[in-house]
Amino acid sequence: METNKTIAIINDPNVTLGSLSHNKIKEKNAWEVDWDSLSENNKYIILGGHMGAYDIDKYPYLIKEKKWLNRVISRGSKVLGICLGAQLIADAMGGKAFLSNEIEFGFKKLNFHTDSELFTGFKDSKVFLWHRDTFNIPPSAQLIASTKYPQIFKINNSYALQFHPEVTKSLFDNWYDSEVSRQELANFDTLATSNYLVKNATDLNEEVNIFYKKWSKT
Repeated sequence: METNKTIAIINDPNVTLGSLSHNKIKEKNAWEVDWDSLSENNKYIILGGHMGAYDIDKYPYLIKEKKWLNRVISRGSKVLGICLGAQLIADAMGGKAFLSNEIEFGFKKLNFHTDSELFTGFKDSKVFLWHRDTFNIPPSAQLIASTKYPQIFKINNSYALQFHPEVTKSLFDNWYDSEVSRQELANFDTLATSNYLVKNATDLNEEVNIFYKKWSKT
């Protein structure tokens, strides 16, 4: 049994650690994981994906992943969910992930509802959003920040982030390089978003890595 590591759970081969990839983070594919082998003493990052948390018929490994999330979060393990990862945490802990009426896309500022030293770096900057799914936060969770939809919540020792702090130009281009994505974003200024990402890449990279170091030490 592995202990005292930071492990990233990959739910989609195209959604990786991005600007966090240079850290000492071990990666495991969710569809291959032996969940019982994962120590509750590890720290976990649950990454995003093109699917919804409710797509259990098409992606049955999500069932085991959500059961595992409920167990380890309830027992106090440190888990960080990003986008789909946040939706899975919401589903696993008594909230509900669902398809919203609109796509959230682009760089936006967050509205913070409580002070948190952990998220200081995100307060005065814009974060990258690209999702159609959203969620109701679990009853025992604390909402930390939102746009029109929940963006950050805390439950026990775990955090859920609906946005993508790890985004890089390479990831963005990879996600956009499909007919489905191009149709989905037909009414958005994707070029302006891409240019903003390039222009602010250094600051975005610094912000997420400072955040990661804080999170890994809390």
